[in-house]
Amino acid sequence: MNAESSPGIGVRHSASAAKNGEAVAAMLAVLLGMAVLTAAHWWSSGDPASANPRLLKLASWVPGGLRIGPYAGKEAAALTVWLGSWPVLFLLLRRYDPPLKPWAYGFAAVFVLLLLLLWPPVYHAIYGWPA
Repeated sequence: MNAESSPGIGVRHSASAAKNGEAVAAMLAVLLGMAVLTAAHWWSSGDPASANPRLLKLASWVPGGLRIGPYAGKEAAALTVWLGSWPVLFLLLRRYDPPLKPWAYGFAAVFVLLLLLLWPPVYHAIYGWPA
């Protein structure tokens, strides 16, 4: 059996086989949602008088959202961007087949960075607030 006819890792069997662009679209959509969550949290922390009423209004359509306050608005914004960007990115990237390994490493690095930016000691230091 030669390499072209044997099933194996990385071998595409038909034109309808999944492409890496679909996975990249999913990763980018997750990062966009996390970036919006981070931005909403920073906005809410830095300017609560302006941010919290808007986030509460956004939270009003989340079941029980008003009971948990502005956090529900942050989550609703992130969910909207994540689920809204995924189909758009899927349609844009579905025909592409980029190498997945660099995208996976980049995804992991940005994911960790966004998590760090949500951690209170980190954004307090950036804002110049006491820990």
